Amino acid sequence: MRIWKMSEDCDNELLDVTEEKSVISDINKGNSLAKLWEEIDLRMHSEGESADIYSIASHLTDLVLKEHAADVLSDLLVDKVELLPVCYNNDKYYVVNVLNILDCIDLGNSIADKYGGFDKVEFIEDKVTRQHIFKTLSYDYQIQNDPIISVETYVSDEFKQRVEKLGLKGFYFRLAWSSEPEAYVERNPRIRVTDRQDAEAHISTFYGPIQHMIPADSNDAGDPEIYITEPTAAVPYQTLVSFGNSYFRGMTPASLDTGYSEIVMHLPVDAQLTEKNWENRPFGWVVPMMRHFVKEIMQRGYFIGQWLVFPNQSEEDLADTYREMFSETGVPAHTQILPYDKSTSYCGVMIVPPLPQCAEALNMPYRDEGKEMEGEWPIYFHTLLPLYREEIIHFFEKGRDSLISKLMSNGVEAVYQWDRKNSCL
Repeated sequence: MRIWKMSEDCDNELLDVTEEKSVISDINKGNSLAKLWEEIDLRMHSEGESADIYSIASHLTDLVLKEHAADVLSDLLVDKVELLPVCYNNDKYYVVNVLNILDCIDLGNSIADKYGGFDKVEFIEDKVTRQHIFKTLSYDYQIQNDPIISVETYVSDEFKQRVEKLGLKGFYFRLAWSSEPEAYVERNPRIRVTDRQDAEAHISTFYGPIQHMIPADSNDAGDPEIYITEPTAAVPYQTLVSFGNSYFRGMTPASLDTGYSEIVMHLPVDAQLTEKNWENRPFGWVVPMMRHFVKEIMQRGYFIGQWLVFPNQSEEDLADTYREMFSETGVPAHTQILPYDKSTSYCGVMIVPPLPQCAEALNMPYRDEGKEMEGEWPIYFHTLLPLYREEIIHFFEKGRDSLISKLMSNGVEAVYQWDRKNSCL
């Protein structure tokens, strides 16, 4: 018996809602929403392959099924999920609201992380038998005192085989558990070397030709080097990309099947940073910030996912702020938030989706001697957006969607205007 994690292929189109509605935030919490639901419209967020399954950019843990896919899988979905109608390109689709939340994890034989997830999960076989689609409850964590519903959607072997037999497009399955020990293959180790040539080819292809490389600050493993690319017509920025953090498997972002990541910053064309003058003002704070972000945030095990905000704070204060991000109680960011440098008023960063023209850069498949390795997690290149102190406070007091709305209303949708106005003044 085998259980699989199901998601959409990263090459699929990425959709998003045309209008944010509060009921969307209650999806996949085990509660029926049919009586509260009104059909909503979806739009394309970023281009990709046409498929039978999609995700929603602003709600990445939610999956969307094409009507045909929902029909042919209906007998496996009945009583397990609620299909909530949405419209995209004048066609009918459904958001999958999983109602089947199972307390089915063998905690004694699973290896838990401290955030409600698992480095290795063992299921109680009797509880997952004939359960064709479900989410799980987790208990071994340090963030909150209530059970945590998994961001992962799990499906049975029969479900996977049905999808493959019918040729449904865009589904991605990764083995989560097998009742047969010999079938389990350990992949995605804590330390995994990324080939430099692969990384350089990826950076050059999607961000621009590499102009310079700023060496690591030390010889410590994981201390990042910083590549600097030349602006192009497609990407009119001087782009900085870290290299070295992806040697380590970090926390797995919600709905993204990877724990390996690097970070990206876009600077103005006239920034003119090189490996020798990167300390010059007004951008002298950028490289130290990127190094700090990799070493003190990513490598300390903080969860890295889109729309999360990381203020410039002491380690103790940041730890408190980080917990507040997941508390959903609307509390402000904890204590002092300081500018990175006397030359800038930016006091933190938000992880944002890549520029539209760099959408394919988000995912870099892992290769061994040039061959893409099946079952190995890719590397994700997360883009950092600088924020002002008032914007960070607004994020914690009013919520992510409110801040995004303010940024967009000020023309900061891509948010790489370095002399931009503060959206919360």
